[in-house]
Amino acid sequence: MVYYPDLATYDYNFYEPPGGLTIGWLEGGREFPVGESSDEFMADLLDLGAFLDHKSRGFHNCRLCPVKTDPIVTSPRTGKRYPLGHAEIRATGPDGSLYVAPNLIIHYVQEHGYLPPAAFVEAVAAEVARRYPAG
Repeated sequence: MVYYPDLATYDYNFYEPPGGLTIGWLEGGREFPVGESSDEFMADLLDLGAFLDHKSRGFHNCRLCPVKTDPIVTSPRTGKRYPLGHAEIRATGPDGSLYVAPNLIIHYVQEHGYLPPAAFVEAVAAEVARRYPAG
């Protein structure tokens, strides 16, 4: 997987012009912010990850873990189980900024304490509200 610092311009997609801001493209040996995320954010992230945006042709493993992991997670809202390491999570914030994260971000938050920027947390909540409208 490609490393990007948070909030860099995303240019990895071969099918679209570059765009969006990178979040959670972590790599072993590089520092990243850590802290606690709210249960609400984690649930929203799991729900948004279930869409499996921009699937890749192969799987990427966590390069922070000392041994290979094959994490599978579940969306609390839908009950859908899905693997991590082969898709993106895309969220547009209230200000119109697009954030692009590997779906391994879920593992990074849960297992490694990665703390994404507040703007991304807000964008995830806004995107979940758009994709799962009430009613």
